[in-house]
Amino acid sequence: MNQNILLAVAASVGLVAGAGGTYLATAEPKVEAQAISKAELVAAISADPSLCPIPTVEAPSEAEATAAYRKAHAASPLVWDRNNMPEISVALGQCDKAGSGPGVACMTSVKMSPEAQPIERIVGFAKSASGEWIATIN
Repeated sequence: MNQNILLAVAASVGLVAGAGGTYLATAEPKVEAQAISKAELVAAISADPSLCPIPTVEAPSEAEATAAYRKAHAASPLVWDRNNMPEISVALGQCDKAGSGPGVACMTSVKMSPEAQPIERIVGFAKSASGEWIATIN
């Protein structure tokens, strides 16, 4: 036989075998993943809440936050009269993991005296090695 004919036959057989193999490999797709409804998802999480853990952060209580803020304020170089410190009160809002450094960042409402208007600001809190909360006032 002519060499060109053998080459054409070999190429045809290879083409048919490749197409047939591809058809057999993809002829019947099997569904391995299925979309579930929102109701099914809610029911599954309600039955076992550990499937969807809610991240929590350790944050100071309002008393701990107030004590830490007062201590940080007293240590500030901007305080002139350390014998006449203001009656600071701190109300905590939402706390989340601090973006830089250890601890948490909390939205606070700080009042320098009972009659003063509250100042809304973000204050950082971290636990020291002794377990005491330390405030960072920016």
